[in-house]
Amino acid sequence: MIHEGLVYVGVGEDPEHGEGVGHLWCIDPTKRGDVSSELAVSLTDPNTPLPHRRNQAVIKEQGEVARPNPASAAVWHYPGHDADGDGKLSFEETMHRTCGTVAIKDGLLFVADFSGLFHCVDVKTGKPFWTHDMLAAAWGSPLIADGKVYIGDEDGDISIFTLSREKDLLAEINMGNSVYSTPIAVGDTLYIANKSHLFAIREGATPVVRAP
Repeated sequence: MIHEGLVYVGVGEDPEHGEGVGHLWCIDPTKRGDVSSELAVSLTDPNTPLPHRRNQAVIKEQGEVARPNPASAAVWHYPGHDADGDGKLSFEETMHRTCGTVAIKDGLLFVADFSGLFHCVDVKTGKPFWTHDMLAAAWGSPLIADGKVYIGDEDGDISIFTLSREKDLLAEINMGNSVYSTPIAVGDTLYIANKSHLFAIREGATPVVRAP
């Protein structure tokens, strides 16, 4: 997602590998060169970055360390937030692997992770406002429409929140099958695809069922 000149990206491993730790980054795309947040260097020559390695950038036993990169493109990084101050990230405090993109409006950024947590953070700082455990994996991305935020999950639920820095779950509606996609709004119609059906939802509409 690109918003006001910055790039927002969530990362993680292939979901076939299961759940795990992920990261959410805000990146300045105008930077050039090696824009990593840190540089790997040897203590014997701390001014010369080490060549890139695929599996391990720093080998401490060989006198190598990571140093902050003054040319870093990272504006902020959200691995989670230690809300209870115990020095570690519990499940509910962790940003896990994500398959979706973020949605942004009114200074709020929303993203769902593959472990079923829905995160709301400050778009400028990456500081979290709240998280919500959907109790099922989320594969898609959130939709912001009409002052609300919509997100689907593998149990088939569409969770609907108020667009707010305070958590306000308005409804949780089951669509009858897993929702792996992202809800889409066009005009006054909301489109939601589950694993077997496509729904077009509009206030006052007359239900029409199409045979498979």
